[in-house]
Amino acid sequence: MITPKPVMDKLAELNQLCEKFPLKIPLIDCAAFLGMEAESLRACLERGSCPFGLGWIKKNAHNRAFYIPTPTFYLWYTQCAGFREGTA
Repeated sequence: MITPKPVMDKLAELNQLCEKFPLKIPLIDCAAFLGMEAESLRACLERGSCPFGLGWIKKNAHNRAFYIPTPTFYLWYTQCAGFREGTA
């Protein structure tokens, strides 16, 4: 089976994102990669409906915080296929 070029292009984009942000991915960059508005991703993270990141309201403050760990996002996006690469 041949992997379609658009899929390969998106995986290459994912690899670039992970290399640029090896520990955590900024929310705006993650939203752009997913092709969604940043505010929509913020809402998903705050509600706990994104399995790859966290969102919360900071204690004694009125602003929000978000955290998207790079390894978690990568493994979610690839359904852990990237982790299995090279194993037999």
